[in-house]
Amino acid sequence: MHWIFYGTYRKIIEAAVIVVGLYCLLDLFNVMLDPPYIVSAIAGVFVLFCLWILPAADRHLEREKMPACQDDAKKATAEITKNATLSRQNRVWNVLLFLSISLITFIVLHFFVLYMHEFSHSFAAYFSGAKADPFNIIWGRGIFGVNCDENVDYQTLFAAGKGTTAAAIAFAGPLSNILLFIVTAALLSWTAVQARPWVYHSVFWASGITFMMVFEYVFTRSFMTHDDFGNIEHGLGLSPWFIFIPGLILGLIGLWYILTVMVPGHYRIVTPGELPNQYVTIALLSFVFFLLYIGVRILAYPAVPEWWMGCVGIVALFITPLLLSPRRLWVRKNTGE
Repeated sequence: MHWIFYGTYRKIIEAAVIVVGLYCLLDLFNVMLDPPYIVSAIAGVFVLFCLWILPAADRHLEREKMPACQDDAKKATAEITKNATLSRQNRVWNVLLFLSISLITFIVLHFFVLYMHEFSHSFAAYFSGAKADPFNIIWGRGIFGVNCDENVDYQTLFAAGKGTTAAAIAFAGPLSNILLFIVTAALLSWTAVQARPWVYHSVFWASGITFMMVFEYVFTRSFMTHDDFGNIEHGLGLSPWFIFIPGLILGLIGLWYILTVMVPGHYRIVTPGELPNQYVTIALLSFVFFLLYIGVRILAYPAVPEWWMGCVGIVALFITPLLLSPRRLWVRKNTGE
């Protein structure tokens, strides 16, 4: 990670970043420490899974493939040997530093995308005459903006027979996310962005966050009677299936693109040859996507289908790092290693 910090005070700066990153990690767990503590327990199991089970499973699969894939096995062995030349202390330091940078990146961009989403609602309400002050939103609390809201009175709009206006305001938030995802995904293909690892890293996380905010809504909340899609369906008189089926199809295509194109690209450009940090990337991405955004919906039990969508997210939480491991043969081919 020579591209991150330079200068005489490099170690001091790195230490400060690690302290901030660990604080962010603790605060992230604190957000999930609500009764009945199911989500926090799953998070703990996932950490143990990433530290021991995932690397062990990868090594086992590598040994099975060695006779058929000698060249790839030699490359993998060379990479492991290269990593082993670093002292254990340096390896732990580098992993903590990269984890901290990734966490800070996620939190900062999550704030940006979250408030972009809410202000899109609020300004749409302002321009449609449904709100006097577009900056009057509920800001939420904590470093994750918990309970942030656009502060639009949809019920008054429905009562006044302005369902179409309410639906347009509700759609403004997801629309801003969709547009941002298209822009950021396109930027990741630019040579100028790929030549700058820290820029690619930031755009990568912005793209993933803005995509997952919409995908989570489609996947877990299409059948709710409130929130964005509930207000859209109510305002336009649509069946939830009208949003859920096409939204899910498009969302799965977007998810496939992120996992099969953007993630290997991140391995190749941001952490080339840095196997532990590549594990950090896929573990954190899976944690954010499938536990923080989707898996928490198990707390909605017994609401159907929201809570079992959360169960699907938890299954994906553990499967995704195995499928997207930097040691998978197809991933290595995509990264050019």
